[in-house]
Amino acid sequence: MKTKSLNPVFLLASLLALLALGGCGYKFRGSGSVLPDDVKSVAIPVVKNNTSESGLGIEFTEKLRSRFERFGVVDVLESNSDADAVLETVIKRVYTEVRDVTGVTDISLEEDLILVIDSELKRRNGQILWRVDDYVVRETFAGTSDVVVTSSSSFTQSGIGVGTLGTIGNREVSRGQQRLALSEMLDEASRVIYEDAVAADF
Repeated sequence: MKTKSLNPVFLLASLLALLALGGCGYKFRGSGSVLPDDVKSVAIPVVKNNTSESGLGIEFTEKLRSRFERFGVVDVLESNSDADAVLETVIKRVYTEVRDVTGVTDISLEEDLILVIDSELKRRNGQILWRVDDYVVRETFAGTSDVVVTSSSSFTQSGIGVGTLGTIGNREVSRGQQRLALSEMLDEASRVIYEDAVAADF
């Protein structure tokens, strides 16, 4: 039985492609680190919360630690003095901007929630490895029960039944939707911080 030989041009092209991938240091996201080789552990102290939203700093700290621990690229340590680097984060502002109102009563139908964050990763000696200032996360939430999307993941997570939605005042609806939006925004911010500061890419 005659064996089919591979096209030498195809073999050469494949070899060059592999060499090119190796040359740019390609790794799947989450499988490596852009940090220096000697930075193998990170401490994540409690996020400083400069807003009036109580508990926001603790919640964000937990989300950051969970994100860093999930991929295992670096060890997350409790003590700043034991870690190779420290990630310090500040929630600077949380505020809303009206997006849409009713024509007659000027009641806010939808609002944009804006979260502003500073974050930096630095060695114990103070050398900055990564930094972002005034990072903004924006999310739209419902201001009244009339515009709540009951099929959305945010509403599903709220624990409020569709039948009881109409009995809740607009102020309570707005506040509940805002709190859910904040939680999702902290998730997004933790993802961006991890991927920008640590995760390997091209």
